[in-house]
Amino acid sequence: MFLIALLKPLKTYEDYVYKANSYFYIFLKQKAIETMEQAVVQPQFSIEERSSGYIFLGILHSKMKNYRIASDCYHLGFKLVMDKPFSYRSPFKQAIETFIKSGDDDRAKYWLSNLLERQSYDKNFRKLAVLQKKLY
Repeated sequence: MFLIALLKPLKTYEDYVYKANSYFYIFLKQKAIETMEQAVVQPQFSIEERSSGYIFLGILHSKMKNYRIASDCYHLGFKLVMDKPFSYRSPFKQAIETFIKSGDDDRAKYWLSNLLERQSYDKNFRKLAVLQKKLY
């Protein structure tokens, strides 16, 4: 199954994500990152897809303990959709924690505040409130 994913031509955003996940699953972490780096610069993908790609890159870099790079990826992902409503996702907590681990408290505070304001349309964002204790 993974071999098929690795050989399949990349056309859709989902193709890139599936291929990156396949690489990561077989411990080819750098290939997974390279695949997603290609995805986020594809002009045919929507802003939401590219944002998701940067968040995924943040996750991959966090797993490799490259917190500074992960912080930059999360920041770019959030920045792309900062003026758009979007649903809560569990990696958002990891993103704020990564900002903190990388010593980037300003970004952590900024994005935590931005995400907590989104409770007005998605109550799940309140799950991030526990992170305020780490920052204040």
